[in-house]
Amino acid sequence: MRAVLFDLDGTLTDTLPLVIAALNAALAPVWGGPRTPDEIRRLFGPPEGQLIAAEAPSEPSAVERFYGYYRAHHQREAEVFPGVRELLTTLVTRGFLLALVTNKGHRSAMITLEEFQMRHFFRAIVDGDEVKAKPSPEGIRLALARLEVTSEDAVYVGDMPSDLAAARTAGVAAWAAAWNRPADASEGWDFIASHPDDLLRRLAHERLTT
Repeated sequence: MRAVLFDLDGTLTDTLPLVIAALNAALAPVWGGPRTPDEIRRLFGPPEGQLIAAEAPSEPSAVERFYGYYRAHHQREAEVFPGVRELLTTLVTRGFLLALVTNKGHRSAMITLEEFQMRHFFRAIVDGDEVKAKPSPEGIRLALARLEVTSEDAVYVGDMPSDLAAARTAGVAAWAAAWNRPADASEGWDFIASHPDDLLRRLAHERLTT
């Protein structure tokens, strides 16, 4: 195993409350008032910029309202999951190639990586503005190409069924990050980690057996 590819939201970081609040800040004037978290979650899929453009095609300022709120409130309303920073540091120290494959748009992904000082961990970054959203395997395949590794030499770590489906289609092992929410073993993951340390132990085992 030479490379570890990660999802971002729900795997390394928790920005969901921030995204919901920022979308309300951007779109409440268009909607005629704020929407509930469940109503906003039903809009998820495309990157934030595309989502806002679809909801407010005649109000381009809504996009800037979103990013203004997203950056200004990032440190208070988002977090890195415990143990993740130590995980990434250890993986880089041990010589693994790291990549990020996220459905987030480029701008919001870069804000999150900058605010949390995580950009330097990743040799390659593929965002939702570059490729079709997961469960499409395009992002994982592009990350593999940028890292110059084969699917057999990589693993994708995510937390959602779309992450699992993308990894399966791309031909890489699919590992679940279950420290944010329980992952049912019946979902078909190759490995389920309840803490970031579990990934380190599994990767050490993989290297010993390959």
